[in-house]
Amino acid sequence: MTSKSVSRTCEDIDEATLSYAEIKAVATGNPLIREKMELDNDVQRLKLLKSSYDSQRYGLQDNFMIRFPKLIKAAEEKLSCVREDIKMCDEQITMAPEFTIMIGKVTYTERVDGGTAMLEAISKCKTGDVYPIGKFKGFELLVEKNYMGINYMLLRGKTEYKVELSTSSVGNMVKLENAFNSLSEHEEFLIKKIDQYERDMEQSKQEYEKPFTYESELKEKLARQFELNAQLDLENGKVEDVDLSGTTDKEHILSDVHVAERDNDYRAGYEDKSR
Repeated sequence: MTSKSVSRTCEDIDEATLSYAEIKAVATGNPLIREKMELDNDVQRLKLLKSSYDSQRYGLQDNFMIRFPKLIKAAEEKLSCVREDIKMCDEQITMAPEFTIMIGKVTYTERVDGGTAMLEAISKCKTGDVYPIGKFKGFELLVEKNYMGINYMLLRGKTEYKVELSTSSVGNMVKLENAFNSLSEHEEFLIKKIDQYERDMEQSKQEYEKPFTYESELKEKLARQFELNAQLDLENGKVEDVDLSGTTDKEHILSDVHVAERDNDYRAGYEDKSR
């Protein structure tokens, strides 16, 4: 609404998920694990901001390299056409200041007669297209009939000027004259539009050149995250397995030997019975 780039952020609410190595690190009571978890959240948040920043930069770059230059070029071309139409308008006012309108091949000098003839010609036109119906002060006069029930008169010179059509014959003539005499307003509008496009293009370029606000913070936290991963040995998941029941590796070996011996005794007894 304000044409300003307003940043809004929202953190995802999700379950905290730990890896097996992190769970074992928590179980050992290592104070660095808390720092790591907070750091991971900060890094993720900063990466999202960086992604949003990059996305906005692509849009800003498109604005000042493609979008606004195209809009400015189109507006300047239309402004050139409007100025030529204004020149023709001034010539027509000087040459024929009286009211005249041509509907079909007949020229009318009275507003009532001209407006009535125009409404009659429009009634013969089909809905959904644009039809030429005559001329007004050197401009081609057309009618646009659409399916929405709102019809328009078009004055076409080097470009087009649209006026809403009414059911009043005299009212339509007055509207045509007002549109004819107010071509300079279109010139002023386009000049302001071009100026606005140029300012928006320059603003987009300035915004594009601004660096990411949290770039240094992101680099520092990434470096610290790497250090913590190395200290906690979580980078590659190289954490020795710890038996939570408290048994040692030696006890596991003795237990395995005992099971093997019982298994051999069982097999020997089974073979004796089979014999």
